[in-house]
Amino acid sequence: MKPRKASRVVLLNERDEVLLIRARDLLTPTHQWWMTCGGGSELGESAAQTAARELAEETGLECEPGELIGPLATRDEVFEFTEKSLHQHETYFAFRTNEDIELEDAVWTDIEKRSLLEFRWWSREELMATTETIYPKDLLNLMDLVTAGSVPDVPLVID
Repeated sequence: MKPRKASRVVLLNERDEVLLIRARDLLTPTHQWWMTCGGGSELGESAAQTAARELAEETGLECEPGELIGPLATRDEVFEFTEKSLHQHETYFAFRTNEDIELEDAVWTDIEKRSLLEFRWWSREELMATTETIYPKDLLNLMDLVTAGSVPDVPLVID
């Protein structure tokens, strides 16, 4: 199975909280998880272009690819979604905002409208205490890199 290229954004606000999206599998609605903003690359896009486009589409926040922090990390993941097995190669970037998220400015696909349930800002303490499923598993480490202003010379490989 050929990997799908995707980019994800660790979006932090001025309180160093991260915006996560609760999603569900359409065929197994009880299978739910929280994840960062992001999605698949379109033909010819760089990883940073994908991240900037996906951030705008999912949250209404617009930025230039060069304004993103990173790349911070990469992750290869094989997962099931709506009875399909997907292999995804993800590149993680970060972006800081002090703007309110205006979801009415978001442009969601039909599948996003049916599978994305809610958006929520999470503090570090809430992430450490939750029993909910959060992706990526190394999210706290990525948040630490951003708050410390540290971008690795070579993107980290994460789970």
